[in-house]
This record gives sequence, structure tokens and C-alpha cells, in this order.
Amino acid sequence: GYDNDKDYCTIPPLPLPGYLAYVYDNTGDRLFSHYNKTPPLGECEGDCDNDDDCVGDLKCFHRSRTEAVPGCLSGDSTFGQDTSRRDYCYRGATSSPTLSTSPTQLSNSTCAPTPAASPSPTGPATYIPGQNTLVEADLSLSTGLRAEVIAVSGQRVALSSGQVSAEPFHGKPDGAAVFVDECGGGWTYVSNSEKGDSSKYTGGVGALYFNARNEVIGYKMIQKKTRRNCSGGRTWWATWLTCEEVSGGGVYEVEPKNNNPSIKRKTLLGQNGRNGGAYEGVAYDNRFPDDVNFRPKFFLTEDAPKGPLERFQPSLQALADAKASGDYSNLLHIDPDGTAQTDYLVITPDTGINTQGTFIWTASLRDGRRNARAYFRNCEGIDVRNGMLYMTCKVDKLLFILDLDAMTYTQSSTIKGAFNDQPDQIASITGVNGDILYFCEDGIKGGESGRSGSGVHARDATGQGYTILQDESEKIKGETTGLAFSPDRKLMIVAYQHEGRIYKIWREDGRPFGGQMLDIR
Repeated sequence: GYDNDKDYCTIPPLPLPGYLAYVYDNTGDRLFSHYNKTPPLGECEGDCDNDDDCVGDLKCFHRSRTEAVPGCLSGDSTFGQDTSRRDYCYRGATSSPTLSTSPTQLSNSTCAPTPAASPSPTGPATYIPGQNTLVEADLSLSTGLRAEVIAVSGQRVALSSGQVSAEPFHGKPDGAAVFVDECGGGWTYVSNSEKGDSSKYTGGVGALYFNARNEVIGYKMIQKKTRRNCSGGRTWWATWLTCEEVSGGGVYEVEPKNNNPSIKRKTLLGQNGRNGGAYEGVAYDNRFPDDVNFRPKFFLTEDAPKGPLERFQPSLQALADAKASGDYSNLLHIDPDGTAQTDYLVITPDTGINTQGTFIWTASLRDGRRNARAYFRNCEGIDVRNGMLYMTCKVDKLLFILDLDAMTYTQSSTIKGAFNDQPDQIASITGVNGDILYFCEDGIKGGESGRSGSGVHARDATGQGYTILQDESEKIKGETTGLAFSPDRKLMIVAYQHEGRIYKIWREDGRPFGGQMLDIR
């Protein structure tokens, strides 16, 4: 046993793969001799004197202080793993890393370099969703998946060039989306930062830039001086709407390659007589862009006990001008003819059946708030597919599905996971060809994994649940968010907010992820 008033010696844990590990002291002191490491050392391990101290083709990176080592993350310094003037083995360029100048090079009109595409995979498929057999980077993964941390809050991002980003990765990553470069090839993963509060403007939006081989080539902040940027949503003209989840918060529009992050472009969403709010997510319905009688609509959730679901319809004149010019940059910012319209959801449960009913839209903010408090408090995640709106509300753990044409709705509990006992809803999104629907959630009922925790989960058209990945033994606590896929579907990107980690997940067999994704976190 252990006495409460005694101190004990312990062996420091080894860092995760990819993090600097000071495992050998060549001064003779053997400070960390309990690791039993002697040259040759592996990638990101030190202390080395020359290339001969490193395994295979690895090289010894010499430092004068704590310069970043190419391809390695500094990680936790509690046990002195990133030690000043100690040298580490690394892979890649032989020159010293420099700060990337990519923030000034990645302008709105510049696309990422387009390297040769990877060959098509051959051999059998090995991915088995829900059969969690591998533990890597603190994640329990389905068979056939691999995982790697590509960004950590407070640390500069390692780039494929051997450089590191000019800015450290932002804190508390949250809602995210992927945007394809306008000329093809590369793509951008934008990610909100939920830092800050009502008086601290320390949130914002960051962007990771990838080339066509899905390699990270840059990182920068594209929006600053905002507060608690929780989630948001994309527009059909390829911009990001980021929501402030604070009293008096706003919804701001951001270009994925914005070079002026201190300039804020607040939209009209959430501003019609509301003076802002604790906004969460945005989704739009623009199913019929060529139909002159169809007016696009944006939907906005608010994480508050009386937070209504807002429906915003842009100005008719602004919409006509945007369609004529192809420039939608002002669509959510101006109302030249006074026709922009904001209204709010009011649901009415069927008599004797409180899990379904009808709904209307009202111009009364007061009625919208009263109805929200009565039936759908603190709603967050929202998505729209094929005329159906999906909305999750955390206080009562409910999923609402609104048929925007029939003006009817259903509600179900998410205690056992989203879409539990609702295979028809999965089929309406994925079809019935065996595809699965991916989403972030705290857990799921009906999965094959023995333990279902915070991670990425899925369901198929039969209602079967799958745990695609989850934190292993709760080593990385907190919610998963920011789920997105690369344009070729070969990378899954997801964030663990508490630890500030961004993961890339890929299939060992080289094939793309099938299925669909729903943003209902």
C-alpha cells in the first residue's frame, strides 16, 4: 500500500509517437536510463551526437536551444522531454526548420501545389467499422484504420516541407469544415477556437492547408478578435460562418484563405431585434438555386434555455444581385430593399403523442423563445439534407427532424445515440446500399465495441451502430468535434477539444471512406 504523506519515485511515461522523447543521455549521467535506450535512436528521440546515433536514414538535428525539430512535436515538458540544447533524430530535410511564410503566400487567389496523385489502391479492403482492434495515439480504432496527431493547441504545426507554421495552433478547436481550392488540387480545413468569454476576445478561426496528397503545407489564423467561436456552418459559395457562443454573440463570415484576420464581417443572422446571442450552428437550404420561386434559407441555433431556432431569408434584391454577378460576399450583410426576413420555429405536438407534430414559422421572437423553452432547450448541432432539418438539443438529449416541406417533425432521445431505432432516417441520407452515416457523439447504443465513449460513431441503414474511433480508457478527455473528410474522402479529420488535438485518420488499404456525414454535434 501507499501512505498519503509519503513521496514515491515513478518512471515518467514515454511521450506519444511523434513527440520529442529525451530517452538517452550521452554525458554519462544517463538521466533517463530507466528507458533502457541506447543508440541507434528512433524518430524524435534524443540525445544524439551525429547521424550514426539514429536508426536507418534518420538524421541528428542539432539545436542551440529549443528549436522545433522537423516532423516532431514538443508535447508535455513535465519530464523534460524537450530539453534545451539536446539533439534529436528526425526524418526529412537536412536543413534547419524555418518559420513558414505561407500565411502571406496563401492568398484568396492562390491554390496549393498539386503533386502527382497517388496510385489507386490494390489488394483487399481491410476496414471493418466498429471492430476496434488497434490502439494508436491514444485512440481505439476500428480494424484497418490508422491515426496521427497533426496539430496540438499552443504548438507550431509541422509542415510537409520540414518547416513549422509561423503561428501556433489555436486553443480549444471546435466546429470545422473542409473547402476545396478553387483551382483544384489542395484543400483547407477551417476550425473554430472556443477560447475567450464575453469580455475576452481570444477566440477565432484557424485554417490548416493541405496539398493534393493530403499533406499539411500551412497553417494560420483567418479570424481573430472574436469570442468563444463554437460551431458554425459553410455557405454554398465556399465561405465559413463562425458563431460566437456568448451573450451578445454574433455570426461572422470568413474566407478560408483570409489574409486580414482582424477584420470582422458580422452577418445579419441572429441580429433582428435579438442583440446577439449564444449562437451555435448554421445550416442552409438551397435545394433549387435555379428556381426563381425558391428562396434560400439559413437556420441558426442558440445554446440557451430560451434559444429559438431562427430561419433567415436574405434580401430579394441582394439575392438577385448575387445571382447576376456571381458574387455572394454581401448576401448575408445587406438588406437594400428591406425584404430580408427573420422568423422562428414554433412546434405543436400531436395530441397524445409528444414525439411528433407540426410546426410553423413566426415573426414573433417572444413566441419563438417561449416555444423553445417548452420543447427544445439549448440546441446546438444542426444540418440540412434533402429538405430535412436535423437538430440536437443537449439539455433534454433530443434529436429533432423537421420536414421543411410537409411542416411536420419527429423527436427522439439521443441517450442511446443519435438515430437509435430510426433506420429509415439513415436510409434517407445514405441510401440502402450499405453506406454508413458518420457523426461525433459521446457514445452510441447498439455498437459492436465493448465500451462506447466520446469519439466518432456511425449507423447504417439497418440501424446498426458502430464506434469508429474513441478515446482509449479516457486518456484524452472531452468532446470530439470538427469532423470532416478530405475532398477525396481518404482522410477523416476530427478534434479532441480538451487536449487541443487534431487527428487525421486514414484507411490502411488506401481506399476512401464511403458513407455520409451529419453535423449534429
